[in-house]
Amino acid sequence: MIPDISVQHVVDELAREPLRNIVLLKHLQAFPAHSRVHRVSDATGAATLVVVDASVTSYDRQAYPGAAFAALISSDHPDLTAQLMRHVPRGVGIVFKLSRDADLAAVESQFAVKPRTAVVSFTAAGPFEQSPGFRMTTDPGDAAFRLFKSQGHDRAWLEPLLRNGTAFACVLEHSGDTPSACFAFENYGPVWEVGGVVTAPSHRGRGFGGQIVRTVLAELTGRGLTPRYQVEADNKASIALARSVGLTPFLTIVHYSHEC
Repeated sequence: MIPDISVQHVVDELAREPLRNIVLLKHLQAFPAHSRVHRVSDATGAATLVVVDASVTSYDRQAYPGAAFAALISSDHPDLTAQLMRHVPRGVGIVFKLSRDADLAAVESQFAVKPRTAVVSFTAAGPFEQSPGFRMTTDPGDAAFRLFKSQGHDRAWLEPLLRNGTAFACVLEHSGDTPSACFAFENYGPVWEVGGVVTAPSHRGRGFGGQIVRTVLAELTGRGLTPRYQVEADNKASIALARSVGLTPFLTIVHYSHEC
């Protein structure tokens, strides 16, 4: 940590541009005990590095089993990014998550990395309309939790968020069945992420995915919250869904792995 700069000060600075810095803010809020923060600044701007224990995030555990840490960077200038490299752990696997192509050279100057994936974030201001037949709830039921589990979202992670009010689910219920479900949860402050959009295989092709996302977007914007919807860049179907409901991209994070 840079002397005389508290973690809260860094968070406050990042929160000035919450959408640009949402990945860093999300991890700092969710995993404060497993994150380290470093920040540098000069006349060109500022740069922030958040180093997170990769074992605490289910995505990183599954996608990058050889990574000990995830290094998240938000920077105004590649020279500032280069200054942050001394704070990245050596001798272990690292997954770098970069929002600017210009930062890659600073990483490659000290770490051998290869591109792994890119994640695109979307948002929109609305207005949106809720579709009939969908229910907002903090108790979605076993069938919805099974749908979420099929996409890798564990009940043990989601249920506490539902209980404490930092998440809600949206479910479609029909004749005792749950054909489609999704959830939304707080990333940081007013930015909430739409996730777990899933329709049971026997009910696909009926437009439920678009309807449920629009319904959740209507709920979020009606609460004065800013929606975030993220998808891997090669998931053409999910990107098409995002665009079809009126979402627009605002941030692309590219992952690069350094293996030891």
